[in-house]
Amino acid sequence: MSIPPEYEQTHNDLQAIIDNPPSLTDQEKTNVINGLSDEVTSAEAEKTLMDEITALAGATFEVDNSFNNIARMFEKVQTAGASPELIKDVNGLISTWGGHHRTFKSLVWRSREVAGKAMAAADVDFCRDFLPFLADDTVSLESKKREIEFYMKELERDEQASRDMSQGFTDLRKNVEAFQVEWRRIVDKYKLDAMNARITELDGIIKNLEHTLNDLNRKIKDLTVAIGALSAVSGILGFLSFICPVFMIAGLFGVASVAVARSLKIKAENEKSKVIRDIATNKADRAMIQATLRAVQQLKAGLDASQLDFNVITTKLGTFAHVWAVIRADIQAIKEKLEYASGTESKALLKARLTNAGKLYASLAQALRKYQNVVTPDHSMFIALNI
Repeated sequence: MSIPPEYEQTHNDLQAIIDNPPSLTDQEKTNVINGLSDEVTSAEAEKTLMDEITALAGATFEVDNSFNNIARMFEKVQTAGASPELIKDVNGLISTWGGHHRTFKSLVWRSREVAGKAMAAADVDFCRDFLPFLADDTVSLESKKREIEFYMKELERDEQASRDMSQGFTDLRKNVEAFQVEWRRIVDKYKLDAMNARITELDGIIKNLEHTLNDLNRKIKDLTVAIGALSAVSGILGFLSFICPVFMIAGLFGVASVAVARSLKIKAENEKSKVIRDIATNKADRAMIQATLRAVQQLKAGLDASQLDFNVITTKLGTFAHVWAVIRADIQAIKEKLEYASGTESKALLKARLTNAGKLYASLAQALRKYQNVVTPDHSMFIALNI
């Protein structure tokens, strides 16, 4: 994967600033943090967050549909004049594919359960209980440090209880990749004409565009961390930037403006919008071409397209189990800031950091709650699970 030439300079310019960030005063950092807190709690940002989580749930349901569609494509290959030997091999693939589908459904349901526990950890335990405790000036630094150590151990225990879901998605991705290898072996064995040149070209274009968007998002996040304003919440920034990139990066563009020239900020924002549009356009073109292919070609194209989406969705859902680790990372960073908050400006900066952490984790809790409300037991994909 590579970044298209027209975007390379923007990415290089951003990286140069990350490598040599400007130095901000405590007051400037406070202003940046307060600006992000206002941004992520605006009505527009909250709507973006809810829309993005709804889209994530919708994409999960689409992956479920893809499992069904690909099973039907295998059946179509069986009835399209296939030899007895090919039919036997395809029967084996259908059985394996069905098992992967059942595992996917179970893991998605498990992700809903983990999302509920993670929501409670982010909202009730951290935002409502622990952050106010850390912000209380009447509590001694030593008391806060002792409570932090206890809370960190508690978070680690809770994280262990949800790791099965994340590992399950990782194992399933490996199994689906192995399935693809077996399918390609059968394509070669029977010399099936399994690919369309334009489909292959579009797959490459889409992968490069998605890599470009991910790299831009990562550079904007890295830049905000590099300038030192958001070092106490780098864990949650990374988490939200991955799960809800449109919501998070919109806020971080404002933060980045203190370090980049206005012209570079505009170039980066325009790039983001254009790349998102181009991804959608190329995916639509791919779907139109796929619909005209013969049975085996449709199957190969469908498997390739579904695996791209499958890998993204399962990785995102699997990260729900990392919420506790994210909280631990940010608490460790906050603990270090507590020890250096002495002067008036540094105390104001600490207050801003704690408030900002509360806003970001409250947004995470909103997102996880929305996911639970959309992924419900009455959805058709869960009927066979007897929930």
